[in-house]
Amino acid sequence: MKLKLYQKNILSVLAIVVGGFILFNLAFLLAALVINATMSLLGMAQNEAPPFVGRILYLLIILLISWFVFHSRLNQIIKATFLTMPLMVILVMVGISLYQQSKWMVAGIGAVIICFMLSYLYKKKLSWLYYFSTFYVVVLALCVMLFNVQI
Repeated sequence: MKLKLYQKNILSVLAIVVGGFILFNLAFLLAALVINATMSLLGMAQNEAPPFVGRILYLLIILLISWFVFHSRLNQIIKATFLTMPLMVILVMVGISLYQQSKWMVAGIGAVIICFMLSYLYKKKLSWLYYFSTFYVVVLALCVMLFNVQI
């Protein structure tokens, strides 16, 4: 049985949504591991604020993994699904770093990041799947910000 184009597109969207959700959870488990390990190495107590070096190390790990994924021969659906993770990580890190600032400032910086991403996607003429991934992350990030979800 051959799937019609609209059926393939629906399955692609579902793969991105479900895969993105799984990747978000894995990313934040990795964050906990890296940041707690950094705190342990620095001799910090668990109730202290996470060190800047731990957050930077975590971000570098995510960006390195992303580089390998995006330069691999994986298909577009997998790469578009994976795109959700580094985008969400970057937006959450911006939100955490600017927690004391107004939501408008956090949203503005997030918007600049997303505009950069969209312009990159446009310049590279990438599939609509990447645009969907980006907008999926935007909607989730806005929900986190507007509903004051604690991460």
